[in-house]
Parts: sequence; C-alpha cells; structure tokens
Amino acid sequence: MKDSDQHKFDALLEWAQSHGAALHPAVEIYNDDATKFSIRVRSDQQLDAGSTVVTCPTFITLSYLNALTNSPHSFSSRPAAGTSPSQPAAFPPRFMQEVPPHVIGRFFLIQQYLLGRDSFWYPYIATLPQPEHLSSWTLPAFWPAADVAFLSGTNADAAIEETRENVRREFKHAHKILKKEEHAGWEEYTRVLYNWAFCIFTSRSFRPSLILPEPTQQVLLGGGAGLLGEEEGVVGLEDFSMLQPVLDIANHDITKAVTWNNTTTTTRRQDISGCEMVTKDRYGPGQQVYNNYGNKTNSELLLGYGFILPVTEDGLHNDYIHVRKRVDQKEQERGGGKPKDFLIGLRPMHHPSSVVGRSRQLLLGENNAEGMRGFEHVEDGLILDLVLAVAVEEERGVIEGLLLAERQQEQQGQVGAISILEVTLTDWKEEDGKLGELRDRVKGALLTKLGNDFERLVQMDPEFAPATKNQELALQYREQCKRVYEAAIQALMKTYSDFGRAEVRQGIIIVN
Repeated sequence: MKDSDQHKFDALLEWAQSHGAALHPAVEIYNDDATKFSIRVRSDQQLDAGSTVVTCPTFITLSYLNALTNSPHSFSSRPAAGTSPSQPAAFPPRFMQEVPPHVIGRFFLIQQYLLGRDSFWYPYIATLPQPEHLSSWTLPAFWPAADVAFLSGTNADAAIEETRENVRREFKHAHKILKKEEHAGWEEYTRVLYNWAFCIFTSRSFRPSLILPEPTQQVLLGGGAGLLGEEEGVVGLEDFSMLQPVLDIANHDITKAVTWNNTTTTTRRQDISGCEMVTKDRYGPGQQVYNNYGNKTNSELLLGYGFILPVTEDGLHNDYIHVRKRVDQKEQERGGGKPKDFLIGLRPMHHPSSVVGRSRQLLLGENNAEGMRGFEHVEDGLILDLVLAVAVEEERGVIEGLLLAERQQEQQGQVGAISILEVTLTDWKEEDGKLGELRDRVKGALLTKLGNDFERLVQMDPEFAPATKNQELALQYREQCKRVYEAAIQALMKTYSDFGRAEVRQGIIIVN
C-alpha cells in the first residue's frame, strides 16, 4: 500500500476506534492487486472460525438517518449526552418531506464530502474512491457509451438504461428543490457528485433491518411515533441503506459463511448499538478475509459492484440469465409494480455449484428430478408461472383433480402454489401423464423466449476487440451469458417432442 493510502487508513482506524469500532488484532487492511483495498490475516497470525473480524458502532454509520439530525447519532433509547434526534435536519423542510429517503442519504454524503475536513465523517470519506477519479468508482450505469456497447443484448444493458433514467430523474427533482429553497451552496451538488454518491451507496451500503439491533429499530419506528415519522409507515427500514465504515472494506465471496450480529452494549452513560461481522471460516496467514453480500448472480454483482465471478470446473458457478415477468395492470394497481424475475442457470438448479439457483427453488430434492427433465436449468418458479399462464381449462381441471387426490391421501388443508407445481411435475414424470401437452407448451414458450434473446445477443456482438478494462469485463460477462443460453436451450430441446434433434449454432436454433 502506498504511504499516502496507509496514512488515510491509519487515520480511519484511529477515528473509528475512538468511537467504539474494532478490527480484530490478527487482521490488517491492505491493497490487493485484484480486489483493491481489502482485509487479510497478518503474515504471522491466523483467524479462527467464530472470530469477530470488524465491529461497527451505529454512531459512525452514515445514512438518511443522519440527514434527519445533521449529525452522528447512536439512535438508541439512551443516547450519549449532547446528541439529540431533535436537532434541525441537514436540508430544508420541503426537501426532507418531498425527496425519497434513499436520495436524501446520497445528498447527505455529498454534503459531508463538500465539508471536507470539517465533516465528522472526513476520515471515512477520505478512504472512499474520490469523485474526481471516475474510473475508480463508476459502475456500469455510468460507463462511457463505448464500454456500455459491449453489454448490448444482455440483461445488464436494459438494467443500465433503467438505472440511468431513475438517477437522472431523482437528481433533477431533488436539485430543483434545493435551488428553489435557496439552500446554501446548492449549486455545488452536481450530477457527477450524485452519480458518485449513488455508486458508493450501491456498492457499499447495508440494509438497516439487517444491521440495526431490535432496540434501535424500535427507537426509529416507535410504533409510528419514532424518528422516522409521526405516522405509521411514513418511512420504513427498507426505504434507505446505511454505510458502515471499516466493515464495508471486506470483499464478497458467496462461498464464505459470515454472520452479522446486531449488538447493544449498556454502560452507565448510554446504550451503544452496533454490527459485528463474524466469520465462520478459518483463515491462515496472509489470506484475504471475506464478507458475504448474499446470493447475488453475476448480473447483480456486475451492476451493483462492478465485478463478476468466473466459472470453476468443479466448484462455484454464478452465471444466470434473469427472465423478467411482466406486471399486468391489476397487479400494478395492487402495488406490485416491480416486475418479478426468474433465473436460467449455466448448470442445473439442483447442482451443488448452483448456490444462487438452489436458494431460489420452490422444490428441492431428487423426487422431482424426472418431472424437471429438460427444465433442469430453469428456476422452478418460472415453470409454475408458465403452467398457470398457459394451461387450458381442461388441464386446469386435471390439476385440480390431482390436488384433490393428494389432499385426500395426505389430509392436507389449503393448497398453495407449491402444491400445484408438485402435482404437475409428478404427472410429467409419467409416460402416460395427462399433462404432456402442457409440458410441451411450457417448453415451447421457454424455447421461443430464450432462442429469440440468444439470437439477439449474438447479432449484437461487438465488432471490435476490447480496448478498456470495462470492455474486457463486459465481454467476459457476455460470453458467460452465451454459455447459459446454450446450456438451457440444449436441455430443453432434448425433451421437446414437437421438435426432433436440435442444436444451437451461432445464436440460432437449428432444427433437424
């Protein structure tokens, strides 16, 4: 690590520890060639399973909550003397009332950046990628057009357009209010700084419901009378996210077992809340110590963190295509405006290496393997969705009969969606099953969708070799997407009775 960087991280640790943070004595912060600033075990130490790697007190977190009080705060039932949640907000009342909480949190980060050394969070912000160094923080949504072009035809391409539009609209709305309210220095809150704050929160923040102890959550919600609003449901804990200094340095590994323990320590003066990152794995000297951000696909990692995981021959794979379900008018009116997506995987969903895919399955186990023949690479929730969408009246009657027989046999009560999927797959296992035509229509629908998308992806392949790191990353992601399409289509075609043998060649389904 360069001396200048070492000085910044030394200052970060000194500041954080002075407010109750802790870093396990066996680990250190270092600069890795691939993952940049990271945490590793010291060369003469080891880290045992069950060790608390980092402790981050709520007092030093940065989020929308701090904009409410324009200060650091523990948000506990017994805060430290001199801190009060009744202090004036960081922005004008109209801004606080009309701008969404997650946007306010980003503007508060910008404000603290602009304050420089006068900010309480200066030692933390100084270690973040700086706004003027665009390549150090830009996620794909803010890549140059020439780089984004290498993602044309992928899931990521559509998501980037949606993100760009959302960010543009958020900034325009919030910035307009700051200007009208004549907030001091409103012109310094630029679009570039907002893009930076968006990327920092997207790639480093945590959900409050996961990292705040229950007593702290109660102080914030207070049955609707807490800091988050005088009326029930004004702002919820899922409406914004929080930055955790030091704890956010640890990088992601989906195979690592990690827990985030929410703690509250009671002293004579105050209640101190915080979050501990505890590893369940053992690490040897010099090994990097990882966090686990959850079950995220490569598409999600690329868009949210700017990296993807490679495929290993006998270990993890993280390659999935996201298939989005359209939301009809009635569902939108009921508040279900965000479309649900399903996964198509490189390897069968039940395969041990399909960590994310297995976590999304409604049914697990080998009992349904035969019924899933041909659908092995498809999330079973999508199969259920298509069954319900394309089944004709006669087939619905068959399913209802199968469900009735199952209820009588097992004396079950109410029937849910999983039961519908289970009896359908059971029928599909039989050579003389009554729902064979339904199975083929579901496969046909999937083949049409995946075949069209695959063809479009191949036709939009870039004409030039990659010239930047972003383009190299995009091309790697693109090739991994192609392998997912090929694997899923081949599996579907092997058992699709309306087609003979088939193969995938250059993105086109070839039927023989």
